[in-house]
Amino acid sequence: MLQSFPKFLCRPVHLSKSWRFGFACLSSLAVSSVLFGIALPTAIAQVDPNTGFTGIQIPYTAVAPTNGAVKIHFVNETGSAIDYQVIDDTQYRSLPGRSQMTLDNLKLPTTFTFRRADNGFLQVTLYPNSPEPGTLTMRVRETPNFSDDRTTVYIDEQGKVFLN
Repeated sequence: MLQSFPKFLCRPVHLSKSWRFGFACLSSLAVSSVLFGIALPTAIAQVDPNTGFTGIQIPYTAVAPTNGAVKIHFVNETGSAIDYQVIDDTQYRSLPGRSQMTLDNLKLPTTFTFRRADNGFLQVTLYPNSPEPGTLTMRVRETPNFSDDRTTVYIDEQGKVFLN
């Protein structure tokens, strides 16, 4: 399989403790993007400290920063309070159920963490550049599904938004 990809599209990666290394190759989408000059989103490499697995995360969306900063408009549609913090910017705060707030002038990169006070799961919907450029609107609602639960938004220097 490795021979079917040009060497410049493959690189060795650490897969797990049982495998010394493997090769990660770009998909046909990436091959066509190289051939036709289509830009792919920048990804963030993540390493699981327990397994050593290296994964790549693609940005969920992007927001247009204004002077290297963004706003986050946070809408809590749950009936529970949500505790939140902007890492290295604010202390933990609490947003009552069925309310909203806006955090202004968040310098990039920034990490916004949040969780329900009752430890329930949250489903997040992001609206970039809404209602104005440089603003990320986040709507959170209850979900019974662990697989839908999200508690962190990271925005990099270019405004790419990663949801975890």
